[in-house]
Amino acid sequence: MRYPSIRETRTGGRTVFLRADLNVPLENGRVMDDGRLIASLPTLIHVLDQGSPVVLCSHLGRPKGKPDPKYGLAPVAVRLSELLDDYEVLFIDRVSGPRVKAMARGLTPGQVLLIENLRFHPGEEANDPALSRELADLGQIYVNDAFGTCHREHASTAGVPAVMGGGYAGLLVEKELEAFGRMVAHPRKPFTVLMGGAKVSDKVAVIRHVLPRLDNLLVGGAMAFTFVRAKGASTGRSLVEEDRVETALEIMKAAEEAGVNLVLPVDYVCARSQEEKPVTVPWDAIPDDMAGYDIGPESAALFGDVIAESGTVVWNGPMGLFEVPPFDASTRKVALALAEATSGGVVTIVGGGDSLRAVTEAGVLDRVTHASTGGGASLELLQGKELPALRHIAVEGVRPLMGANWKMNGTRDEALDFLEAMRTGNSVHFGAETVFFPPFTLLGGLEETSDEAGVLLGGQDVFWESKGAFTGEVSPEMLRDAGCRWFLAGHSERRRTLGESSETVARKLQAGISAGLKGLLCVGETLEEREAGRTEEVVRGQIETALRGLKDADPGSLAVAYEPVWAIGTGRNAVSDQIREVHGLIRKLLADIFGAEFARDTRVIYGGSVTPENAGDLLSTPDVDGALVGGASLGSESFLDILAAL
Repeated sequence: MRYPSIRETRTGGRTVFLRADLNVPLENGRVMDDGRLIASLPTLIHVLDQGSPVVLCSHLGRPKGKPDPKYGLAPVAVRLSELLDDYEVLFIDRVSGPRVKAMARGLTPGQVLLIENLRFHPGEEANDPALSRELADLGQIYVNDAFGTCHREHASTAGVPAVMGGGYAGLLVEKELEAFGRMVAHPRKPFTVLMGGAKVSDKVAVIRHVLPRLDNLLVGGAMAFTFVRAKGASTGRSLVEEDRVETALEIMKAAEEAGVNLVLPVDYVCARSQEEKPVTVPWDAIPDDMAGYDIGPESAALFGDVIAESGTVVWNGPMGLFEVPPFDASTRKVALALAEATSGGVVTIVGGGDSLRAVTEAGVLDRVTHASTGGGASLELLQGKELPALRHIAVEGVRPLMGANWKMNGTRDEALDFLEAMRTGNSVHFGAETVFFPPFTLLGGLEETSDEAGVLLGGQDVFWESKGAFTGEVSPEMLRDAGCRWFLAGHSERRRTLGESSETVARKLQAGISAGLKGLLCVGETLEEREAGRTEEVVRGQIETALRGLKDADPGSLAVAYEPVWAIGTGRNAVSDQIREVHGLIRKLLADIFGAEFARDTRVIYGGSVTPENAGDLLSTPDVDGALVGGASLGSESFLDILAAL
């Protein structure tokens, strides 16, 4: 199951119905924090730049199903007009009805129509079918970019896509799913989760879900007092969930059995009230007449040390009553520790709600890997749940991967012409993630054109060092600077012609993936090896050497191409049964190394002399998730024909 991105289609001037999250604070008719508006801009601009007008909708606050002037979206329209100064933002003070329909029908390219607060209509939160049909009639393409409401099935998030027969995830939702799906499901180790906030009950489902994959569990905030009570110590007048003390004991026991390092605060900042002067005391010496309002400085430093040694950190919930100084001190220290860890290469993910506010107020929002815009939705993903609203745009299977490997061919003009042909030929409509692998010398200057074409760039090879005296080599960082998202590792021609060993391929694959690139591992046997009955032995050895011990990989950053060497440039080709046999072996090896879920979601593609004439049969073979195309990709028309065979 996956959620198609708006990147996967061209809107072609059709009106887009865009559900965004514009739930921003207002004061005296002005937007006080435009963070969520700014987060919605990439999707808006992506659609508008394709000549499509947009019907934009959102909720704001909790008006309880009827109009309330203090929750009106007119100030939002004003601020959006300022942010989208190259476009025209219109506003209508109603959710539905003939006037809304007439304005939507009259939109022209470059225009955005923001309709009134969806929750002014009682049918929004009730997921009313009649309202869903009215809203669906306002556009031709549905896009959900409101991550913060994806855990709700409302008319605009569930009813409309159900009426329209599906839709697309916006760029913000895509980014959130990438963070909480790929990065958390397959984290870079050591994996650390930092939980804060008031209640254990709010986080227990998350802790239980992620515990088997964790290396470190850090618990702060008021919820830590329930653990203090579970350990038999006094908590004074601190907030404790008495009915969750047993739950805290169960979590401590489960962490010990799983070998997870459970770290609790070692000191607390306490006071008789929020207004009185606080004192810092050890965790087991909280005075009876005081309450803890923040974890102490030693605890913040301890947490920071664990964060710095992690590979991936997920933070959800503040360390104390951070809205009230000085009880914000440890939350700010943890936020700074997270930012410093990010600069050192740690993947840092901040849940929405109070955690987002904390990193924002600490001034480090732009120094973490990802800061979520949705508190409730991010918690649902951390619990391993599917977001209810997204079920209505979900499609089965993985997205096909199609590569155009030009090898040592082509000129810059030919590369630009190829990408322009992909754009005008609407290659994005064929449903594949398309990657162009030109020679290294052609990569510079292609990024803008490839973006317009909806085609990603890839390097034909990579070296394992980031810099140094390595004449002729190209580092992962160089590929990224050139706009590459992918790279090839172990292509048959490098293995056979240049004598590249599987150990060398493994080093290259690790270096590229650790640098944030996506790797396409190529494996396959020669004719002599196949005729000697050694196909399984050869492919198994190549897979085992390259992937056993590979760190930081996940199904989104790794794909495997089966290249039967005997079928490349020979006019021969593997038949369906031969392809299925080897692809099945690759899938089994992936499962043995990474697990069944990883194997299911990793794309295994075919790379043996794919042409427009045989593409239909090859790509319809079960367990084939795309193709790596060589000679036939040198001509844009033949490559488009191959894409069309999907």
